Amino acid sequence: MNRYMTTKPSLALIASALVFASISSISAQQMPVRSNWNFNYFQENPAVAGAGECLELKAGYRQMWAGIDGAPTTSFMNINGLLFEDGDIIHGIGGRVVEDKAGPYSFTAVNVAYSINMQLNRKWRIAAGAAVGFAQYRLALGDLVMPDLQAGNDPAIQLNSSQILFPTIDFGIHVHNRYTFYGLSIQHLTGSKVSNWGLDTELQRHVGLYGGSSMEMNENVTFRPSGMMKLTGGSVPSVDLVGMFDFRGVVQAGLGYRSGSAMMGLITFDVFDYVTIAYAYDWNVSGLATAAPSTHEIVIGIKACSSRRRNYIPCAAFQ
Repeated sequence: MNRYMTTKPSLALIASALVFASISSISAQQMPVRSNWNFNYFQENPAVAGAGECLELKAGYRQMWAGIDGAPTTSFMNINGLLFEDGDIIHGIGGRVVEDKAGPYSFTAVNVAYSINMQLNRKWRIAAGAAVGFAQYRLALGDLVMPDLQAGNDPAIQLNSSQILFPTIDFGIHVHNRYTFYGLSIQHLTGSKVSNWGLDTELQRHVGLYGGSSMEMNENVTFRPSGMMKLTGGSVPSVDLVGMFDFRGVVQAGLGYRSGSAMMGLITFDVFDYVTIAYAYDWNVSGLATAAPSTHEIVIGIKACSSRRRNYIPCAAFQ
């Protein structure tokens, strides 16, 4: 289920109410949702830093619930690559930035990631990584318009503080060979308490489990299925399933499904040798489908490759 899900859509007032639910509830999803995660694994997992063969830059934008004023938007950028090699051990480094907005609420996170990637045997490698940084939540109190509900009694609104700043720690593991990969990521590892807003507000740990494979159908077409499950506090797990067909390594197209939320159409294509564009269109299947049937997301990827690395084992997640 998406972060701000409701069964009775409206305009900016409802978007604002949904924001308060996401901030104050200890079981709410507090991190942005992305459909092109299978093109952007480093944004999900710090252990992926340096796992690809090239230095990679990704930048993207997501517009949720097109047609609703104040609907959530997400912008993000990350870069990761090889730091150095020490025998069979690969050290990776990267940085990530994300900004999320919904009505009067906004969220910005910046962190730096480091990973260590070791060879298990001739076919498999395992990586562990961590990202440290800070996050800031902001609430534009002047933009709030209260209906005849008791929203004005919410502790988050009564307090004078309109923003909070706190440190963040993420952790991840990534295992792969040429045809298969698995990963585990934990965001907000420390589960920080937020004393400025509300009485029992805390940042929930977001646990993500993902995996995928690459299956060659013929010399021109490869099928790439993948899936991700996210768990947050006491909320219902969210599951994404994606199937992509790769045509000669130039164009990928496929469909996906996010449980209780959306059907997804995805396409990824190379513009130049080292520039790739990924686009996702979500058909809303939740209670918001009538008022806001669609969500759009675009990601641009740029690679810079040097000479082939000594201990590199290709990963199906990056082909």
